[in-house]
Amino acid sequence: MTGAVVLAFASLCPVRADVKPTDLGNGATFKGTKIKMKDKGEVTYTLSFKAGKEFEATTDATKSTDVNLYVYDASGKEVGKDDSPGPKSSVKITPETGGKYKFVIKNTGGDNMVTFKVKVAK
Repeated sequence: MTGAVVLAFASLCPVRADVKPTDLGNGATFKGTKIKMKDKGEVTYTLSFKAGKEFEATTDATKSTDVNLYVYDASGKEVGKDDSPGPKSSVKITPETGGKYKFVIKNTGGDNMVTFKVKVAK
């Protein structure tokens, strides 16, 4: 019975615990990054944001693979995701509290070059 509970929990949580995030600093000054991703690859980043300032995180890729974007607040709660099919994803969030947010980007369907950007409202 315990194994079934663990399996069910693991399938509900898209973030792998063994992926250590790379801190990219302040979200307001982040200019974006290009990521060479393998099929079934995953990268994790953190960025800091101020409370009340909406931001939009996006991905775009050079090939037509499936790129998904998940966003978590400092407590680990999922606050946004775009798991729709295709190489582009977009998540808009207005943080209730300032702090670090975690971004998990997953790619399936072949190797790809993925661009990750964040735009903070003025």
